Amino acid sequence: MSTIQSPRGLGVFLLLPILMAAFCYYTLNQLSSHSPIRNRNIALLIAHPDDEAMFFSPTIQSLVDPSLKNTVQIVCFSIGNAEGIGNIRETELLASADLLGVPNATQSVLIYDEPGLPDSMTQAWPEDLVASVISESLKDLREENNGSKVDTFITFDKGGVSSHPNHISLLRGAKYYLRHYPVHHEILLYTLDTVPIYRKYLSIFDAFITTLLERKSDDTLQGEGEEGYSGNGAPKSAMYLSNWQAYRTAQRAMTEGHKSQMVWFRWGWITLSRYMVFNNLVLDTDRS
Repeated sequence: MSTIQSPRGLGVFLLLPILMAAFCYYTLNQLSSHSPIRNRNIALLIAHPDDEAMFFSPTIQSLVDPSLKNTVQIVCFSIGNAEGIGNIRETELLASADLLGVPNATQSVLIYDEPGLPDSMTQAWPEDLVASVISESLKDLREENNGSKVDTFITFDKGGVSSHPNHISLLRGAKYYLRHYPVHHEILLYTLDTVPIYRKYLSIFDAFITTLLERKSDDTLQGEGEEGYSGNGAPKSAMYLSNWQAYRTAQRAMTEGHKSQMVWFRWGWITLSRYMVFNNLVLDTDRS
């Protein structure tokens, strides 16, 4: 007798849709209680062309929603020239940003080719040089946006998602900038949460795990009298879960936008990675 024909196997088979429905209901209910980032002039700081698609697609597609009244721009700190095709990857980044819904990508995406910030899996970038490029980019973005100042950074956290030294250097450089350019101390800094490898490839299912952990953390903070907002009313965390259409758009940003990067193992990433379908951002208030 096959497993599914046995009473126990049949019970498990019938229980799966119920469990999936409960998972969806709980996750969406928890996410609906999180206020998104809104009314902000945002600069997404990435290290290489394709970072925006591989790691930040849910965030970008959510933040460009006109109802949130955000301005979304991307600052890329290298052309990704490790294999000598940086000129191709620059063009691909613009195509990807356009697919993800970034308005006026040719003006909203800045790509730098600073010799001191090479595309490297082994070399960290000097935080003061990263800060200098940030300063230059903010001037350029202000010119492109009729004098409107960037008030929010979004970038990688100290784990860099993949422990990539270039990713990690962006956080250090952003903090250096906020410490040493005091005129801009009011800028908010959100970081993308790095999760253990066993959660990295759970796709949408990690949204359920994250919301459970977030709920436990929220209960603890409420018990200590803390709330989920910073002093200026910005959310201390934000979660973005893509629907099927947005998930497919994120995949297209890689398969159609970043064609040069679609080697065999990236197919596994765009299929299984939780970052292709779900992002959770945390407000970083530690300037050290």
